Amino acid sequence: MKSLLTLVVLMTTSLFASAQSYDPRRTVHVEGQAQAHVVPDRAVITLGVETEGPNAATVKADNDKSVRTMLSALKKIGVKDENISTTSLSLQPVYNYRPDGRREFVKYVMRNTVVVTIRDLSMFDAILSQGVISGGNVVDDIAFAVSNEKAIRDSLRIEAVKDARTRAEAVATAAGTRVGKPITISATNGYHDPQPYLRNAMMKAEDASGSTVSGGQLVIRMNVSATFELE
Repeated sequence: MKSLLTLVVLMTTSLFASAQSYDPRRTVHVEGQAQAHVVPDRAVITLGVETEGPNAATVKADNDKSVRTMLSALKKIGVKDENISTTSLSLQPVYNYRPDGRREFVKYVMRNTVVVTIRDLSMFDAILSQGVISGGNVVDDIAFAVSNEKAIRDSLRIEAVKDARTRAEAVATAAGTRVGKPITISATNGYHDPQPYLRNAMMKAEDASGSTVSGGQLVIRMNVSATFELE
């Protein structure tokens, strides 16, 4: 047991000494960045139905009926079951609070929202229109994405590290020295998703002609923070 403890201590001491084998005064810390502008090829829409009334059971029945109608309409135009998932479901009373502190029941409100993943953007307007026409009265969020995002980020990570080293070399040259091995490198994701816009405050269900939403371009960024040893 004593020999084992001695070995562990020696290994720990060796690792610590190795980690401290550079002079922290002879280092340069830089930031590197790489980015790509890509056109989205998929979208995610949050659609839903909100109903209200004085009776909770009636409000729920009306909501369930409208949601079933909306989902059935979406499936008829080609949206698959695996591309639809419930994201939130709530049924809550609404009260009006009087000046004397008493609360007065007003109504029940039920909201049921689903996330629809669109893998063919040519169907975007049809899906959004059909969701509204068939009874959906909630559009909570629209987000665009790219299917090969991981591959893009992997490539950008390499470019960001190269950019960091180029910056370090520029600093080192100005200081009359050279860049050595990297000591620490950390990478963080950057993602800018331009907000889509509806051409009207509320899409007109009777007018499904023309595009109502613009996906624009996504800017995917990779940021690198690196410290290099100076020779």
